[in-house]
Amino acid sequence: MPIIDHSTQPMPAPVDKRSSRSLVSSQHGATALTIQEVVVHPGGGERLHTHPTDEAVMITEGSVQLFVGDEVRTVRSGYTMLAPRGIPHRVVNNTWVAAKMLVICPTDRLETDFVE
Repeated sequence: MPIIDHSTQPMPAPVDKRSSRSLVSSQHGATALTIQEVVVHPGGGERLHTHPTDEAVMITEGSVQLFVGDEVRTVRSGYTMLAPRGIPHRVVNNTWVAAKMLVICPTDRLETDFVE
């Protein structure tokens, strides 16, 4: 059973107000799981997109606006967004503080198709 030391995986500098690091991936020996820690800085977000697998986004710090299909909600830490396979979704940080989240997908190779 691999034990992963996250202190050896520093968070990279933000690009377009977003940083991410892989916590569990094929690089760590996973064959069907990816977990990323993502920080969305104030004013940051991502383009509307889909995945060929389910995706769970757990908000662990801060507040973000979530777009999933036709639903739009602003949530804070303690909430999880479930984006089923093929459903367009995105995360936007319209606040003045960074938001942290864990992104979990049941695949070792996350594929993203941008809608916009």
